[in-house]
Amino acid sequence: MHRDDYLRLPLDELLRACSLKGFQGSGPGGQHRNKTNTGVCLRLAPYNLEIKSCESRSVSENKTHALHRLRLSLALNVRETPKPESQLKFPGSNGRIQPSNPGYAQFIADVLDITEVNGGDTKIAAKAFGLSPTALTKILHADKHVLKAMQDIRTKKGKPPLKK
Repeated sequence: MHRDDYLRLPLDELLRACSLKGFQGSGPGGQHRNKTNTGVCLRLAPYNLEIKSCESRSVSENKTHALHRLRLSLALNVRETPKPESQLKFPGSNGRIQPSNPGYAQFIADVLDITEVNGGDTKIAAKAFGLSPTALTKILHADKHVLKAMQDIRTKKGKPPLKK
């Protein structure tokens, strides 16, 4: 399967594509935290990605957190050939998108793919999604991990860092 296939999978199917291990989480939670394996470690072997979550005392909540992080990690770390512009549609509205949006990880992956292929130029990615460069910059600045991935691409291509 390609990266985009994993990004489009519903959470339950993505979970089946991963290997899952439980562990005892550290941190707050009192005695309950130290007696049960509520921490979750997901591994997606084809991309050698491992994501852990132990913020909650609930295994199911930790699985959900880890799956969302896994999607974003795929989007940030795996580059593919960009899709044709005719296949791209902005999944948000009014130039905004929330990380909870099911299309968020795919959008970020596509933006990073387009930017890398075009020498670090974000204007081409913004145009591909019908966004202004400023709107795209605001979206990228909203998450420090997304911004770092973009800054790494721009640095590698000899472009200055994005400014707010």
